[in-house]
Amino acid sequence: MIKSDLFRLEIEEGIATIWIDSQKDKMNIVSPSLIGDFENVFKEIETNEDIIGAILISAKKDFIAGADIKSFKGEKVGDFQPFSRKGHELLQKIEDSKKPIVSAIHGTCYGLGVELSLACNSRVCSNDSETKLALPEVKLGLLPGGGGTQRLPRLVGLQASLDMMLTGKNIFPSKAKRIGLVDEVVHQSKLHKAAKKIVLSIIKNNFQRKKVKKSLTVKLLDGTSLGRSVVFSQAKKTVLRLTKGNYPAPIEIIECVKIGLQKGLNAGYEAEVIKFEELILSNVSSALRNLFFTTTEKKKNPYKVDLKNTQKIGVIGAGFMGEGITEVSINSGMDVLLKDLDDEMIHQARKNIWKNLNRKVKRRQMSKVSAKTTAQKAVGQLDYKGFNNIDVVVEAIVENMTVKKKLIKELESICKDDFIFASNTSSLPLTEMSEEAKKPENVVGMHYFSPVTKMPLLEIIKTNKTSEQAIATCYEIGKRQGKTCIVVNDAPGFYVNRILCPYLLEALILIEEGVRIEQIDKALKNLGMPVGPVALLDEVGIDVGVHVMSGNMTDLIKDRDGIKLNYSMPKMLEDGLSGRKSKKGFYNYVKKKGKVKKGKVNEGVYKYFDSPVAKKINDKEITERCILILLNEAVWALEEGIIENITDGDIGGVFGIGFLPWSGGPFSYMNQIGISNIVDKMKYYQNLYGNKFQPRPMLIKMVEKNEKF
Repeated sequence: MIKSDLFRLEIEEGIATIWIDSQKDKMNIVSPSLIGDFENVFKEIETNEDIIGAILISAKKDFIAGADIKSFKGEKVGDFQPFSRKGHELLQKIEDSKKPIVSAIHGTCYGLGVELSLACNSRVCSNDSETKLALPEVKLGLLPGGGGTQRLPRLVGLQASLDMMLTGKNIFPSKAKRIGLVDEVVHQSKLHKAAKKIVLSIIKNNFQRKKVKKSLTVKLLDGTSLGRSVVFSQAKKTVLRLTKGNYPAPIEIIECVKIGLQKGLNAGYEAEVIKFEELILSNVSSALRNLFFTTTEKKKNPYKVDLKNTQKIGVIGAGFMGEGITEVSINSGMDVLLKDLDDEMIHQARKNIWKNLNRKVKRRQMSKVSAKTTAQKAVGQLDYKGFNNIDVVVEAIVENMTVKKKLIKELESICKDDFIFASNTSSLPLTEMSEEAKKPENVVGMHYFSPVTKMPLLEIIKTNKTSEQAIATCYEIGKRQGKTCIVVNDAPGFYVNRILCPYLLEALILIEEGVRIEQIDKALKNLGMPVGPVALLDEVGIDVGVHVMSGNMTDLIKDRDGIKLNYSMPKMLEDGLSGRKSKKGFYNYVKKKGKVKKGKVNEGVYKYFDSPVAKKINDKEITERCILILLNEAVWALEEGIIENITDGDIGGVFGIGFLPWSGGPFSYMNQIGISNIVDKMKYYQNLYGNKFQPRPMLIKMVEKNEKF
């Protein structure tokens, strides 16, 4: 038996089993330092006459999680190319091996794991719901750098390969076989046996890859030069429409594939080497990788205290938010007691949860048995039965301080003495909420974002009395639910809504000045916001917008020098305009095929802004005014200690409101643009529009000291 830091080689009946088993990490991650291990193990396969074929399989619960991007060292052109070329050389040796090598995949197979498998003669994977293959490099602002842009199109076809590389999405076993990414799908217990069978059939020359069924249209588009030209053209148009040109990686992926198919493999591999390096040296990739590293780090609970039991929680309120909190909890294996006053609300919540689980069953992402088991983890009820045995209760009821205080009192007579009360409030002050609680140290905020099942952020809010145990327990729950958690101090708007409100208010002021709604939204979307500020108000609901931007948030900003409040939305709400949910708001909405689609701007909405004369201004002014006022507020929140570090500020910005993901977040964005440039722009708009743009003292000091965040 041959053993290294990454591989363990066992030989039986002429078949070598290469067990991937990293000795340094919990998951199999490939770093440049392990290149020698690759060389040694595959050299042994080639030169050992007792070996007739090999199986590549993981000894861990996952196959390969990808390359260790952190270990890629370099600052200039030429630094990364040697590693890329060495990787290509090794993978080519695997592909050219005279002895068949079959990849047997179970669990996560990402990035280099897929590319290593593509170099093998054949691939077989388990039918487990945890098995998934992906080339997610695009999410880090990179391209597949191990030959993926060349081998994948030749294996699964042009369209299927671009879909996989441009989205970075997971491909589950059933689809992997359907598109030809793997040759067989078997139960995990039969994985090694199935791989061995393929090795032997290749040796005997009787292995035949099953032909993938393709429509005539797909055959014409994938299989002819004219068809491929159409695919490349449409892919580029789609990418530019979705990314607004802010993300270079998708375009470079298309270009690498195009070069490889038009000029040959060698040219394609060379393009991959050059473009991978260009991307890894770019600001966009640096920002996206930093976000990735931060979210990975936040998967570890930073609090070193004893936790309350997080296996079973109570959720009060079976509305949209309560339903979402329940769903992410049971999907992570937790048990939930879901209480509401209305049996119909509970029934609807359970129905919606089952609908989402059943969708996974239909996509073969989970079995029906597993879906039923998961659904049963949520128990709907009208009373408090069982609440005396749980440690944490999350409330998602009406946003009313009196009602929430009353609920705390009610639960104190039912639950354990030291239970944790976690409020999903988006705007009510936790300090006030905890005032009359028997144990104010156990009152904490868990601010989920809508929709809970899709939004990755959880904002945990603490008061000056909240215990570390309460914070740590809520952090653990969020972590289990798959959320990225930030901990912030109690203040109006907390952090995310605190920076969002001035941004939205500035957009409303622009409408008041006569700037057309479509221009405002288009300008911010072109800059990289996932949705324009005005459309965002329609999406979250004008009623929610009024609630969040009123109360203590209004109290915070109304007396600021230069701030002008806008009262258009309350008037709109009075007239029944709630946004998408009422099919009318700033935009008109139409129902098509069961889905509510956004239509054109509701021209009647301008009357709520005193019918201003239409005015066209530079897109640059629109974006700078909205973004600068948000940035200033983020710095203000840092100054006041609402956030404790810029990392949380960036994570909250990107995952909470979708702040320019390509930039890495508000503070990362300021570093990229330059603090002095940011201050100069703020002063420029301060001269034009008053002191609401006055740069914060922290920024002024940073310019004086030539500092960065």
